[in-house]
Amino acid sequence: MAPDGKLMAVAIQVDADGRALKPGPPAVLFPTRLVRGGAITVGFRSRPQYAVAPDGRFVMNVAADDNVISPISIVLNWGAEEMTA
Repeated sequence: MAPDGKLMAVAIQVDADGRALKPGPPAVLFPTRLVRGGAITVGFRSRPQYAVAPDGRFVMNVAADDNVISPISIVLNWGAEEMTA
């Protein structure tokens, strides 16, 4: 995570003998809207606000816009017909 809030990636090459790693130059993936930057500090530990899976997919904890209100649907007695049949 760059100080300006952009998520970065670095290609890693492994030497032929497998004993050394060669990092490439950092590349910007995209800007983020992470909550409180890239990590939350709890005591002496820091927890990242994102996680990356081995297949490259990821999840991020982003800040919600105050002006955007998502609708909420409440379904009452869902499945009641099936229960009484």
